[in-house]
Amino acid sequence: MRFYPVPRGIVPALAVFALTACTDEPDFGFGDWDAQLDTVTLYSVDRDEHQGLPSAYDIRFTRTYRVEDPGATGNWDFALTGGDGGALTLTPIGAFFDVENQAGLFVSDDTFEEIEDAPAADSAYVTDGPVVLEPEVVYIVRSRTGSCLQFAKLEPIEIDQAAGTFTFHVTSNPNCNDTALIPPED
Repeated sequence: MRFYPVPRGIVPALAVFALTACTDEPDFGFGDWDAQLDTVTLYSVDRDEHQGLPSAYDIRFTRTYRVEDPGATGNWDFALTGGDGGALTLTPIGAFFDVENQAGLFVSDDTFEEIEDAPAADSAYVTDGPVVLEPEVVYIVRSRTGSCLQFAKLEPIEIDQAAGTFTFHVTSNPNCNDTALIPPED
């Protein structure tokens, strides 16, 4: 039997990867985290003039998607819909595809700063239909099913019905299955 040398650094790298993988423990994974406040603009997927513009958002990787792109299906949590004569809405991925999915939206009456935790109960989230956008409301988002669930909160900056756009602030907890929406030190 012949043995091949392991490249230097590969064993420690694999150990770090294994230790940072998502588990069912809320405090395992990335551990301490800093709140990163991002500003995002989405364009209604229902408007022809928005073809080629981002209309969906993935809280796990904090990025936007164009839902019409090959490979985008299943890689985002919610999309901006409506706005062409109707109200703009956020719609979780489970409302688009006939699959069981945990991506969901919760409407909060609290301010962005007041929200410390996402609801843990599945029943708190809308998972199969649109949620109408309102300017003074904060939305808590739960990610789609994957190796774990992640949570984020978003605050509207501008809801432009005529243009079919939605701009918001968002902060996400990178830890698996951890409902905290503010870092441990805050």
